[in-house]
Amino acid sequence: HGADAVRLFLVSASQVWKPRAFDEDVIRESAGRFLITLKNLYDGVFAQYANFGWAPSAHDPLPASRALLDRWVLSRLASVEAEANGLMERYDATAAARAVMTFVDDDVSKWYVRRSRERFYGVEEADNRAAFATLHEVLATTCRLLAPFAPFVTDWIHRELTGSPVHLASYVRADAAGSDPVLELAMSEVRAIATLGRAAREEAKVKVRQPLSRMECVVPSHGAEVHERIVALAPLLAAELNVKRVDFATSADAMVTLEAKPNFRALGKKWGKQTPQAAAVVAALASDTLRSFERGEKVRIVVDAAEFTLEADEVTIHRRATGSLVVQEDGARFAALDVNVTPALRAEGMARELVSRVQRLRKESGLAVSDRIRLVIAGAEPVRAAVDEYRAWMAGEVLAREIVVLDAMPEDVHAATVEFDGGVAHLALTLER
Repeated sequence: HGADAVRLFLVSASQVWKPRAFDEDVIRESAGRFLITLKNLYDGVFAQYANFGWAPSAHDPLPASRALLDRWVLSRLASVEAEANGLMERYDATAAARAVMTFVDDDVSKWYVRRSRERFYGVEEADNRAAFATLHEVLATTCRLLAPFAPFVTDWIHRELTGSPVHLASYVRADAAGSDPVLELAMSEVRAIATLGRAAREEAKVKVRQPLSRMECVVPSHGAEVHERIVALAPLLAAELNVKRVDFATSADAMVTLEAKPNFRALGKKWGKQTPQAAAVVAALASDTLRSFERGEKVRIVVDAAEFTLEADEVTIHRRATGSLVVQEDGARFAALDVNVTPALRAEGMARELVSRVQRLRKESGLAVSDRIRLVIAGAEPVRAAVDEYRAWMAGEVLAREIVVLDAMPEDVHAATVEFDGGVAHLALTLER
């Protein structure tokens, strides 16, 4: 597995002075997988695209003028740097290693790089340079934080990034900017809503590449400053969930209707022979009344001359989404997706599916990321219409100098097949010199 993987596993799995069972497979699944992620962030993302012509310079935008996503990951970096340094000073290497590993895996790989990937496709614009400069700083600083635990891979990456060995660098940056707790909290809420939104898509069985018209969401109240940042991050949330618009509501009342299902067994202990009538009253309770009940307010049930207070075990409250909305909730957070797919949205979804399949074909064909292609697409009228509408965008995404649309693919052409709901497209690409 390599010295780095074994060493990182032994440090991060538990305090090194505590006995533990040794499982070789865990090295592969924990430390080994993490080191692959770290190497891919450098070799598969940063180095691959930085070769197009980026190097650190005075032309890179200052952190304060970069996108909120850049400022967020730099804030998280500062927070993790301070946390790891404090833990190491207290000789808690296990917690320090875990903190840095979690940051790299969850914050950098699964969120920052994934949401910034398109920004690495060029080096000319200020936003491109900001993304490269941000990832460069994140990787270099992370290598220093990981150096005591994985000394070899971090030294290699650090030398590639800075030209100097990691073990002669300071563990923490002397000139590091402080963290931004407001931005970090706002992004935490955005990511929580994104999780609910993805769950709503899964429930509705709508693919992520199929655009949707809107999402309405509710987030817990953290004050005006945090809410302002959350709203500013709405475009990021829209891109993550592939929706055209994100709206924020103060409550979920308009998203869901509450329905009461009476518990006959519990009601019977109190109402006896009048249980059926009491259950009917409970079942007829309005949404507003049930919301008040959930907030802890008392609800009185009256049948003939008898009157009792409704108890929590006497009713189960179900939520039913209104209209074409699919709702997911987690405590005070709600995400409601409008899953009605219009013909225009379906056409855009087809274009995105085609782009995804072409990108896979490029990789399978061994093409370099900068290679230009000629693309031939054959399919029924809906497929051809989608390509005609999004031809320019598709060409830019797959680096196609030309996109040819046909009714049917020639028999002598080797083509890949893409299946849609109710339709099929055939794709063939050739390298353009």
